[in-house]
Amino acid sequence: MFYRITNTLEHMETMPPEEISSGEMIAVTLHTEEWAQTKEHYGFPSYTGFEHDKILSCKAECYSKYIFGSLCIPVREHLLSIPLTMIFYISPDYIVFIDDGDLPDRIIGRMVHRYQDQQMSPEFFLFAFFQEFLNDDIELLERYENHLFALEEKALRGNTKNLLENILKARRELTRLRNYYEQMEDLSRELLSNVKNYFHTEDLQLLQPLCDRADQLQGIAQQAIEYCQTLRDFEQAQSDHKQNKTIEFLTILTSIFFPLTVITGWYGMNFTNMPEIHAQFGYLTVIFVSAAVIMAELFLLKKKRML
Repeated sequence: MFYRITNTLEHMETMPPEEISSGEMIAVTLHTEEWAQTKEHYGFPSYTGFEHDKILSCKAECYSKYIFGSLCIPVREHLLSIPLTMIFYISPDYIVFIDDGDLPDRIIGRMVHRYQDQQMSPEFFLFAFFQEFLNDDIELLERYENHLFALEEKALRGNTKNLLENILKARRELTRLRNYYEQMEDLSRELLSNVKNYFHTEDLQLLQPLCDRADQLQGIAQQAIEYCQTLRDFEQAQSDHKQNKTIEFLTILTSIFFPLTVITGWYGMNFTNMPEIHAQFGYLTVIFVSAAVIMAELFLLKKKRML
């Protein structure tokens, strides 16, 4: 699909002519096969296309006759799943988005309605397009903060079930978001540098808020990641505390029954001349002595506040 960017943003029904009017720019959305067949019509060299064998990040790169860029966008509902990807090319006359889905058309369609009464320029078009990928991220990060607060409340109440698993999952997702925001900031700065002089320098400053927003989101995501580490340390402290209590209990239990082990070993030898072995109340005597030892130990441990 084709969109004319002059003072307004409007949808075009037919393919634009080979020569574009001065001060005018055309946005084009194409599938991969369409791009391979028509890229020379839009003034791009025949060798264009080697840059995007595998899309792994958001970036913008300047080449001799065009600017190449890629977008690797996390799916907000499933941040650890395969991200959405698309590529774009910019020349003095065209901004071409290449995607086998309909994502670019949906975004530009929203922009046509949203900015129908607003002055449009190529610089503002780029700002509005890339801003669509950051619009709702403040709310997304706030939801993560609330989720981490809820995990903290559960941990303080002693409910640590699945706590570590939830913390690690949140940290992985937040790390992906932080890297994404960092890449979007780098992409914005590359376009702001205007190395190819495709844009008016003053109007290109419209991209500065996009750069600032990406930086702000990156900072919030980093704070959330550090909070995850704090929760991780708290979970580890809770785990160590439980382990220490268990060891302490086993130590006290061993201390209580160690004298009985000595008595058992002693009287289990069954020497012939042991005086108690044939005594009428020898068995009961050993029982009472053992019970007295246990009671004395419990009294001493209680007094020392070890129980």
